[in-house]
Amino acid sequence: MAHPLSELTGSWTGPARTWLDPSGAPDESTWRVEIEPLLDGRYTRLRYDGTCMGKPHHGEMTLGLDDHEHTMYWIDSFHTGASALWSTGPAGPDIAVRGSYRAGPETWGWRTTFRRDGDLLVIEATNIFPSGREDHAVEVRLSRATSAG
Repeated sequence: MAHPLSELTGSWTGPARTWLDPSGAPDESTWRVEIEPLLDGRYTRLRYDGTCMGKPHHGEMTLGLDDHEHTMYWIDSFHTGASALWSTGPAGPDIAVRGSYRAGPETWGWRTTFRRDGDLLVIEATNIFPSGREDHAVEVRLSRATSAG
């Protein structure tokens, strides 16, 4: 089964907003993203570069799909530290996965969604407090990069 994002192979770019304080203004930067299929399209790798708080920010997501669920393995130089975030969600055309991470003694949730909005690929992440409260964490609106002719 080919992964739904494998059809988006190529270079993408667009604005990224990261909320470090849910009540404050987001940090804004531009992400450059490469999407490529892996293992005959059963997985899709999304690699990205940008900045966060004025410092370089790099990351990678590997997404898979089987008959039962979407899976995502995510690492980056800002959010995940030296850990990886493993997330899963129901199979289907929509991709919404949820994982958890430890912050001190508490377990927090993290939901990542991928959706098409016309010609845009929109990636949104939501931070889920141990209490269940949800706050917008990241929004990236990507367009296909055009090559200089």
